[in-house]
Amino acid sequence: MKARTFLFVQGPASPFLRLLAEAVEKKGASVRHIGLCLGDMAFWWPRKGDFFTARANEWGMYLKSYIRDHDVTDIVMLGDGRSPHATAAEIGMEHGVRIHILEHGYLRPDWLTIEPDGMSAHSRFPREPVEIGRLATGRPAVAPGGLYRSSFLTYALYDLAYHVPNVLLGWLVHPHYRTHGPVHPLVEYGGWIWKALTFSPRRRKAGKAIAACLSPDANGHAHFFLFPLQLPGDYQIRNQSPGGDLLKLVDAVIASFARHAPPESRLLFKVHPIDNGLSRWAARVGDAAERLGVADRMFVADGGNTDDLIGRSAGIVTVNSTVGLTALGLGKPVIALGSAIYDVPGLTFQDSLAAFWQRPTPPDADLFDAFTRALAATTQVRGGFIGPEAIRAGVENVAERLLETEERLPIAFRKPRGAANFRYGSELFPEN
Repeated sequence: MKARTFLFVQGPASPFLRLLAEAVEKKGASVRHIGLCLGDMAFWWPRKGDFFTARANEWGMYLKSYIRDHDVTDIVMLGDGRSPHATAAEIGMEHGVRIHILEHGYLRPDWLTIEPDGMSAHSRFPREPVEIGRLATGRPAVAPGGLYRSSFLTYALYDLAYHVPNVLLGWLVHPHYRTHGPVHPLVEYGGWIWKALTFSPRRRKAGKAIAACLSPDANGHAHFFLFPLQLPGDYQIRNQSPGGDLLKLVDAVIASFARHAPPESRLLFKVHPIDNGLSRWAARVGDAAERLGVADRMFVADGGNTDDLIGRSAGIVTVNSTVGLTALGLGKPVIALGSAIYDVPGLTFQDSLAAFWQRPTPPDADLFDAFTRALAATTQVRGGFIGPEAIRAGVENVAERLLETEERLPIAFRKPRGAANFRYGSELFPEN
């Protein structure tokens, strides 16, 4: 059997990738690494690696030569949304190299994703209930999480350790590198600092917004839909949603709600827990709602218990957030406006958004059980990127999965890379 040589590209801002390399080597494979910025090298240290500092348009040719010269059999990287990673996935698949995509778990908490080729629209995981049932046969039920502790402080410190070297010395060491984030790291940190300083008033406002949304109407009911906001810079938004712009998507959803939702319905937007505050969601949503005449039925909460809100809601509108999976598990109707691995007939609502407001349909509980068992068996392992216990478990489980010779999702399920087609694109943006 041909010896395995794993090429690691960019990973999470944590020691995870370096420790994973050590675990893979202990199991008998070879590991190489290409860093694209100082942050990559900081978390790879003291291991040696190669450093790509040329222009972005030279990356493809460089990688092809690198694969050939070092007999690379596998490429491992965090997500397939960043431009260098998308290129690596395309080149790797073209040259018969196995692609392994790492990410936070589709299942939450305490899971990591490791799947071939790509995520969401590029995932091999089937969307047909029959195929999902076959993959689920004989697989155990998914046990609840809560295994590992997580710390936002640790996450923030790792993020600083990754970005500060790039900000201070990147202009000198790798002048052609462009961060994968939509805004400069210092701008991002400024938003976080402001949110930390205004924590108490934000929580009070969130409580008031939720209370107002849940207050009984004239008939004694509180009928509302929940839209859990994702991060605007998330590649699940930028590459895997109609329009690739969360701000425009929110405007389109508000417009649809104003035209088609029952008059007693309300819509609550819940801000993502690590949103940097730069999008000013309350003001944006308020302006759009006022313009469309639904200001009294539109609410924004930067806080609150997501599971509790899901349980009280009439349904969930999401782009492709993993909150959608949580809602399906709680038996709630879900519509996914972008590419989502769980957008399966029988799970998510398949008709128009206009129809969803009128008749949200709950998921098939048996199909959801099969879906989670199949997903856990093929693309998920226990562990995390932050925290010693989570990293330790994740490293061992991912390493074991990487060294498997048989693929858990057949290559026959492979989907072509390239621009995705979004079912709700024409409904949300008819002008396009």
